[in-house]
Amino acid sequence: MESPFVFNKPVAVADAIPRINEVNAITERLTKNKHVLVYEPPKSGKNSLMQQVFNKLKQDRYSFKVCNVDLFNVRSEADLLKAIRTSLVECFAKNDNEKEKLEDELMISYIHEMNEYRDLVLNLSEALASKFNTNIIIYFAEFQEILNFENPDKTLKLLERVWRDHTGTTYLITGSELNAMKQIFEIDKYLYRYAERVKMQQIPELLFSEFIIKNFLKAGRVVSRELVTQIYEFTEGHPYYTQQLAEISFYKTKGFMTEPILLESFDDLIQCHVHEFKAKTSRLSNYQLYLLKAIIDGVTRFSETQVMIDYHFNSSANIVRLKEATLKKEILCNEGAKLTFQDPIYKKWLKDFYF
Repeated sequence: MESPFVFNKPVAVADAIPRINEVNAITERLTKNKHVLVYEPPKSGKNSLMQQVFNKLKQDRYSFKVCNVDLFNVRSEADLLKAIRTSLVECFAKNDNEKEKLEDELMISYIHEMNEYRDLVLNLSEALASKFNTNIIIYFAEFQEILNFENPDKTLKLLERVWRDHTGTTYLITGSELNAMKQIFEIDKYLYRYAERVKMQQIPELLFSEFIIKNFLKAGRVVSRELVTQIYEFTEGHPYYTQQLAEISFYKTKGFMTEPILLESFDDLIQCHVHEFKAKTSRLSNYQLYLLKAIIDGVTRFSETQVMIDYHFNSSANIVRLKEATLKKEILCNEGAKLTFQDPIYKKWLKDFYF
């Protein structure tokens, strides 16, 4: 039987756990031509959230076209311009002949001077919004890749200058490297006052538990509320891991799910990601690992004398460098004044196996 739990691809709107607050917040901003930022760690459900957003806009009869621009393999400003141009043209042209005709009408093919071409492409969405009398949403994925450009600040300043004057185009900017996105939008403050972050909240335990129980029952299988709560607590409510653990448990259950089945499923979930966790850990220095161990042990005052001795920290300056390094490697995040792990299952693997 096909699993009712989807975690390794975007979830169809009908099968997704509704994120009503986030959907309403994003759609309200988009319909008011306000740019939106959504940056969360990998596997947080960003793409599925966006499908819920677009579905809500359709239900509300909002006139719009979504143009997807994935920057994962974009490493230069020229590549960025090409990706934007290609996405926009393909949104409004069904075949090669229509693409060629549209590019001729927009004079794209006749411009060879780079500055003029750059301005044309970056304002192309405005021309298309006017021509087709619609609102264009340019949906960027992995936006933090711009930081890999030769001169990222130059590109970001250019985008900021152009985008702030757009009225027919709204930018929905997402990224999976939380700290890199924070660097762009919270520290360097690009698009400040022109774009607002909508933070994804943790799905409540009750909502997730009801979802799991219902999907077990659809297949004639039963799982108790107590065991479902353990699934949620083990994964700390992380949507990807919660769905994956539910699926592993689902396939092991013939009638009634038992605690031994759940414990076996816990182990299987860890084993599914061991290679990934080992690869991540092998790139860490001994001192970075000491820092992670301290955080797992609940240390908050890293500069105390005994802590410095126990975890081999050389100095306060060394601790600062270690924090910066682990943030840059997207292992930790800094919410408020507290350092936390981005990946709850990686943290469990470190605690229970590595350390």
